[in-house]
Amino acid sequence: MLSLDILPEKNIDFNSWRFVKDQVMGGKSDGFLTLNESANESFDFISAKGNVSTDGGGFLMFRTKIEQRDLSDFSKIKFKAKGNNEKYFIHIKTKGSIFPWVRYLAEFQVSEEWKDFEIEFKDFIRYSNKAPKRRKLNSNKINLIGVEASGRDFKMDIDIASIKLI
Repeated sequence: MLSLDILPEKNIDFNSWRFVKDQVMGGKSDGFLTLNESANESFDFISAKGNVSTDGGGFLMFRTKIEQRDLSDFSKIKFKAKGNNEKYFIHIKTKGSIFPWVRYLAEFQVSEEWKDFEIEFKDFIRYSNKAPKRRKLNSNKINLIGVEASGRDFKMDIDIASIKLI
């Protein structure tokens, strides 16, 4: 099976991940990102913690750029996650989407135990000006992939491991 590691199981390039706060747009959400080497597991992971506040904003996210040129053979994203029993989103930006509110989102819910997730690109919903639109995600235009905590006041506490396109 063809796959592309976005977040490898080991030897994670932590510097390629960027933590983004709504403070860039006047919001009050705050948090941080850490790299964790798992003592009990065969993989390392990224941990994001913070407080999402809808007072003037309403999001925290972390993401990485995708350098691969041809993604046409990929149809879904596979990842491992655990956290605080909250809802999060896989966040995808495509080439040509210059405004920060234009993105594709797919919802998932974490539990306190590690769980494997697979989300097909056809299940992502495009958001523009906060209105969801059913528009097909063109995998060949993906240039950013991340995890977003948004839409309500809550505590962000999520661990992500082994993100792949398949």
